[in-house]
Amino acid sequence: MNRFSIIGAAHLDALVEGVEECGLRAGSTPAERIRLGFGGDALNEAVTLSRLGGAVELISKVGVDNAGDMVLDFCSGAGLPIDSIAREENLSTSMNIVLIDRAGERRFITDPNSSLRALKLSDVLPQVDSLAPVVCFASLFVFPHFRAEELATLFSAIKSKGCLLAADMTRRKNGERLADLAQAWPHLDVLFANVEEAGLLTESTAVEEMAQEILEHGVKCVVIKTGARGCYVASERFTGAVPGCVSRACVDTTGAGDNFAAAFLFAHAAGRTAEDCARFANAVASICVEHLGATAHEITLDEALARCRENYGEGFLSL
Repeated sequence: MNRFSIIGAAHLDALVEGVEECGLRAGSTPAERIRLGFGGDALNEAVTLSRLGGAVELISKVGVDNAGDMVLDFCSGAGLPIDSIAREENLSTSMNIVLIDRAGERRFITDPNSSLRALKLSDVLPQVDSLAPVVCFASLFVFPHFRAEELATLFSAIKSKGCLLAADMTRRKNGERLADLAQAWPHLDVLFANVEEAGLLTESTAVEEMAQEILEHGVKCVVIKTGARGCYVASERFTGAVPGCVSRACVDTTGAGDNFAAAFLFAHAAGRTAEDCARFANAVASICVEHLGATAHEITLDEALARCRENYGEGFLSL
């Protein structure tokens, strides 16, 4: 079951490293390094899954412009088919500016009128019949056209095909609470969120309480990412904190959560327990933060397994 369909955003990133203050002023502001990369929740997950050895389909949307051409070329080079990436005339392909400070934390400048917010139910629903066994809606709360009703419609259609369905959250945009998506949650087998995202959605302060609230709304497995500390998993078969892996250095946290989600699903598809999936995900995320950008460093399965063995012992000889 190492086939995956990932739904969500794909775009260009302008990565600006070594920026200590967000307030810009007239004239020039120096940075340590600036380079062009590729990003988006779904693109990051799809590329990571492909490099680990999965067969991956990316369902996204870009414009008919030079930036869109660059995204498609990058996807092709990463082994992703591009026939499921829609292109729309008069739509600008998104380019995010990512400001990264010396601690590796980042701030984003985005264009809400670009392809970043443009995906619609009509772009995805026609592709449901050909989805892979494992599906992830990688950009929950990114797309304004995917409100509660559209999410429930899509999630129901995906589950009717017998797929395992995951979703990866971003920060809520319109003050959404758990109850606002009551029809969507029961379709989800796995939900990924970081502490801030889960806290805003539930308005709880303890990770354990956040996870329990989400479980009570019907999600089968809740995975809350807790940064360098690792993650907290709540499911029927396993509930508890899984300590993170030691990174050599924290250069950039961009895409670490996306890499985490991709690795968790890869291990899940290989039949691992939820705890082992979390360990493998922690390992891949710890490698990601050692490099600038979410996809510039090609994380291999051997590299990820070696990081697992360093931190969790010899139980990870293969996947």
